Amino acid sequence: MANLVDMEDQTGLCLKIMGVIFFLMTFGQVGQLVYCWLMTAALLWFMLTSVAGLDMDDTLVIMTTIAVLRSISYVGKRLVTIVATYPLALTFKYASQILPKYTIDETGFYNCDGASEEVANRRRASMKELSEKWAKKYPKCHEFSAELKKMISDLRFTSARCFPAFNSVVNKYLDPSMALDRTEGVDVVDFDGNSSMDISGSYGVNVCGYETYKDFIEEGWKKAKKQGLFLGSLDNT
Repeated sequence: MANLVDMEDQTGLCLKIMGVIFFLMTFGQVGQLVYCWLMTAALLWFMLTSVAGLDMDDTLVIMTTIAVLRSISYVGKRLVTIVATYPLALTFKYASQILPKYTIDETGFYNCDGASEEVANRRRASMKELSEKWAKKYPKCHEFSAELKKMISDLRFTSARCFPAFNSVVNKYLDPSMALDRTEGVDVVDFDGNSSMDISGSYGVNVCGYETYKDFIEEGWKKAKKQGLFLGSLDNT
């Protein structure tokens, strides 16, 4: 049978197109979908070559056309997803340095409200003094916070938004993080033994109170400690 399209020199191109389309449509989902596509392609090849009597070049043209048409909507959705996620994740670190943002560096930090040089110097000295006091008062909290921020991005984000335009300077001298060790009544005690009244709106102190929650935990532990963790069976805890 004569060729429907002159594809003597385009066989390799068609195979490459089909290979790329197959990769895009199955990337990250290798499983049943792969077998379905392979079986469909094999069945279509058999029908076109054995039943319809087309040669290899014409069969490749038809299968490539079908694959392209079938994949347009699917590949379009995948590309939109990739464009919306991966480039942002890869480029945000660099884009954040380029995008304009309202921030005040240390040069203009102490006199941003038009204060005199004398007042600015007093503020600068007070900031350093407070920073030294915090370093002495919260050494364990600061050490723990620094290590945790390396692993948990939420902590870095929270610290960065505490003092919007001033955060670069404030975070340099004052770490607002507090690592808690225990609770005592309505107070929380940090790693360094400093006790503070909890006025943050925490569920722990406001709903039932810390001491009541401790009673709940003790009562629950008495019932559950003999059982450990088992799944699938009924129990009375």
